[in-house]
Amino acid sequence: MGKLAKLGKQNPLQASNAEKMTETDDEILTLDEVAAYLKAGKRTVYRLAQKGDIPAFKLGGTWRFRRSELDHWIAASINKNKRDEF
Repeated sequence: MGKLAKLGKQNPLQASNAEKMTETDDEILTLDEVAAYLKAGKRTVYRLAQKGDIPAFKLGGTWRFRRSELDHWIAASINKNKRDEF
């Protein structure tokens, strides 16, 4: 058993899955990154942000997006579409 395990400390180079998920959930994305994430055009993402149709905020005049909010928005959009089908 290693010294870190004996002390009950985690190796800082080995983050748990929960910690990794938290890091990506809190991740702030740029417009270009969101366009790639959603597989959409940059103009489309920009237009959605301007209209308030996608969760976004401005930082220094440029749009930023929190990954966790985008994931919730995607899930809500999918659920809304499913309800509209019935």
